[in-house]
Amino acid sequence: MREVEEVRILRKGLTHVVPWMPSLEQTVADIPEDAPHWDFTVFQPRADGMVIARLALSAEWPSWSKKQARAARLVCAECDYDLRGKDETRMPFDVRLPERPNKRRLVCGQCCNDGTDEMERLAAPAGNPS
Repeated sequence: MREVEEVRILRKGLTHVVPWMPSLEQTVADIPEDAPHWDFTVFQPRADGMVIARLALSAEWPSWSKKQARAARLVCAECDYDLRGKDETRMPFDVRLPERPNKRRLVCGQCCNDGTDEMERLAAPAGNPS
């Protein structure tokens, strides 16, 4: 482990970095003008219903490779589907393992029944109707 600093640069300012880091030129060119920035919407099943949350990411995630997305846990933990896609049947859900309730675990809507099973599991011990 080593200590690092994070620097965020607005999309329109990235071209000013290229003279100092020429290797970024193609990466910058590949980022669409209308790309979302550093947030990523996920659905979190809870005992009392579904919560919509936003994750703050540290880079322009649409330009990441699949390997980078996997390292950032932006692929389905069950089927390895890239959750950055636009398929509405595979929206990202934060379904945590019972043995690791504090660790985010993203799965696609197809693998988790759109979070319904998790809401029912969480509601059962509390005696809440689902």
